[in-house]
Amino acid sequence: MIIDAPAGFGKTTLLRSVYKLLTSEQQAVAWLTLDTGDNDLDQFAYNLTQALQKMLLATRIFSEVVATEKSYEDLSQSTAGLLDAVIATALPFVLILDEFETLHSPAVLSLIQQTIDTLGTGQQIIIGARGKSLLNLARLRARQELLECDAIHLRFSLQETTEFLRDKRCLTLADPELKRLHEITDGWPAALWLASLALENNPDPRQFVETFSGSNSTIATYLAEDVLSQKPQYLQEFILQTSILQQFCIESCNAITGRDDSQRLLEEVERSNMFIAPLDEQRKWFSYHPLFSTFLRSQLEQKYPGLSRTLHRRASNWYLQQDRPIPAIDHAVLTQDKTLLLELLEQKAESLLLQGRVRLLARWFDTLKGTTLEGNQKLIFVYAWVLIHTNRSAEALALLEAVGSNDIADDVHSGSTKRMSYAASMALRTFSLVMLDRIEETAPIWEGAQVLQNDAYAPFLQTMLMIGCAYYYATIGRHQEARLALDRVTQQYSTGRSLFGGAVAGYMNSMLDMLQGKFRSAAARLHLLIGEQRPPGMGRYGADSGFSSLYLAEIYYETGMLDQARRLLKMYLPLVKEAGMPDHLIASHLIYVRILRAEGNGNDALQTLFDMEHLGLQRGLTRLVDMARIERARGAMLEQDLDTAKEMLALINPVSVNAHPDFQPIANDIDSPTLALLRMQIHSGQALGAVPLLKEHLGDAVRRGRVRYALRTKVLYAMAMGFASVQAESKGLALVKLAEALIEAQPENFVRIFQDEGPALLRLIEELLTALQNLPQGKLYATFTLRDQNVIRLFAEKIITAQNTSRSNPSEPKFEQVGPMGMDKSSRPATPKISGAVTEREREVLWLLAEGHGNQVIAEKLFVSVTTVRAHLRNINQKLNAHNRTEAIAIARRRAIIR
Repeated sequence: MIIDAPAGFGKTTLLRSVYKLLTSEQQAVAWLTLDTGDNDLDQFAYNLTQALQKMLLATRIFSEVVATEKSYEDLSQSTAGLLDAVIATALPFVLILDEFETLHSPAVLSLIQQTIDTLGTGQQIIIGARGKSLLNLARLRARQELLECDAIHLRFSLQETTEFLRDKRCLTLADPELKRLHEITDGWPAALWLASLALENNPDPRQFVETFSGSNSTIATYLAEDVLSQKPQYLQEFILQTSILQQFCIESCNAITGRDDSQRLLEEVERSNMFIAPLDEQRKWFSYHPLFSTFLRSQLEQKYPGLSRTLHRRASNWYLQQDRPIPAIDHAVLTQDKTLLLELLEQKAESLLLQGRVRLLARWFDTLKGTTLEGNQKLIFVYAWVLIHTNRSAEALALLEAVGSNDIADDVHSGSTKRMSYAASMALRTFSLVMLDRIEETAPIWEGAQVLQNDAYAPFLQTMLMIGCAYYYATIGRHQEARLALDRVTQQYSTGRSLFGGAVAGYMNSMLDMLQGKFRSAAARLHLLIGEQRPPGMGRYGADSGFSSLYLAEIYYETGMLDQARRLLKMYLPLVKEAGMPDHLIASHLIYVRILRAEGNGNDALQTLFDMEHLGLQRGLTRLVDMARIERARGAMLEQDLDTAKEMLALINPVSVNAHPDFQPIANDIDSPTLALLRMQIHSGQALGAVPLLKEHLGDAVRRGRVRYALRTKVLYAMAMGFASVQAESKGLALVKLAEALIEAQPENFVRIFQDEGPALLRLIEELLTALQNLPQGKLYATFTLRDQNVIRLFAEKIITAQNTSRSNPSEPKFEQVGPMGMDKSSRPATPKISGAVTEREREVLWLLAEGHGNQVIAEKLFVSVTTVRAHLRNINQKLNAHNRTEAIAIARRRAIIR
């Protein structure tokens, strides 16, 4: 439900009434009032988690269901996990999001959109906003699942105006006067309320109504001024002075006004029904109605010029004493005292950076333009990180160039220099270049890496040095050294010195696992990382969990679990656009495009590639543009449109000579310019020329330890050999090479590496299957044991079956899951296709359940959350009309769903 109306139409009042009604009926309801700070994904995630926890505590049935296997406190370690848990209960609940107009972050809006899309029967989100929301609501409208309420619905009718003024406000007004007031205000509740205040002590109501006219804005100003002027002078001053506060309580009012009787004055203001609204049930915190707060502040400046800056300074000091640095700095900005702002930033900026409040910091630092930071290396360091994390890396490099740095020797021998330390400068330079996709330029920093030998650096700097070094080492194949650097970060995390780095080290170790083809290990790390407890006060943990989820989506995709991959990518693509590195951008977009294509959504896939290309051009990321065009070329080849493929490949930049001969970007594991050009040769009838080049490229990939990339290259190599073959013997060699690739891919279930090459490779796989059946044992396949031959046959059949299923119904693809990693599904007894509503994944769950596994083990084997397993079990029980697990297994066996 969307309640969309300008200020003063009773939107929040209506939401409060709904909330009060639902809680009185013991229904599950959570309330979250949003503000601009919620545009930080991590802050929004934290606030939403708090609201959901409160709902769980207040609703016994939810607590019991959600805590079946894990306590809700454990589930709430991840907001997505807690949301999943609440939605998966299938129990009705209501989530109220007020002040929605303050949200504009794509990442936050995506999380809300994803939640809306997964709501079940009786589960509702009610949104209150002073403008059209940025959510995509077209589908909900089409399905008639959206209730919209706007100003037209909230305006008072003449009858409601009469009831309000006569019955509620006890005013004696004649019918003509009531009608005129209604017409002038157009039923605007706020104006009618203010008019009633003005009429309370007015000796001539008729004269007031006759002379009253104007638009909504002038009505508000006129009435507010009229009502305010009727109050005693001391109360007027109190209201005007406290209007500089967004929210206020007795203590904050005392602090900024210098009074000690704010409690009495607040009670007097509240009794007069004027301007003020409570923000909590305890009525400790209040705010002035947003419609009139601007008016009050302008009145303050008009009557007492310059006083607001003094009041903001007092407010800043009070919030600082309460250990609330964000409102303290916000008020410091409004004092226009840059010395005070610098002082507070020096105290609090670094801790806020560690919490991920980069957009907030950017806003504050940007107000300092024209104010030199020279000599304040601490703030320059923080500001540079803020610029990097807000896609302003070029500005960060310019800042570093302007301030200069020590050389490495000065870091050891001088602690008083006004120049930035060598280590800090190198860490910032590295990450700036990474975000600008120029990491190869950091080679001189890390070759020898003397900077890493100093253990005296601050924890955050030490962490960033290690992570920067590890990332560079990963791109040049020095995986062992990269892991050693990450181990040092993890050791700091275990001692509490580097909370931020622990999450980054975790998903970077998973990235290294993926480069080396160890997807099971990578998935286990990522599941552990995503489920770990959020460190207290560490806001960035939510974003890092998002990047972990992107790597997990990549694993899901490569192993054929497209539904799970799509869900994660839909949720986190906006995040990666905001804060991701170029490799994150490339990998997530390419995988999402391939999922869309596999589902038959070619138009959406093409639009995503156009978006990717535009983003690359906008940010000056040439590789992003090139990879979008390479993927368009790959799609054209699959559709046998070679002219378009050639056109796209002609646009990509030639591969440059890199600083290191072994340099290869991380996202190249999905595709690369070299593979794209060689693929074009194969499809253009020049496979023979591609064979030696692919053989050399394969050897190079193996030497550099890029196992996944090597496997992808070997598949293309086998296809080139198959296309180039003229004699049966050379075709046999192609089949042998393909068989080797299948054996290597089977343990990790790398099905998409084969399926992504399209029908041409699938035909070669079919030839291999035919050859395995027809050729005498030992003639051509003597190198393969009987077990290997079984692996080849079964894995090849899985790849072909899944691809044929998707091609037969592209609008509703049903990719056969190749089974949990490490569990050979083909080794189970064959089961007939089920005719009921039980899905293939639900049959997987039943099979594992019948083997005696619990929810946690099933989740680990299927690489899903425990919440998802519980949801599958509920669906299974409903479909089989079973009351428990034992009964479900028995029914499934009786119906031959499992054996």
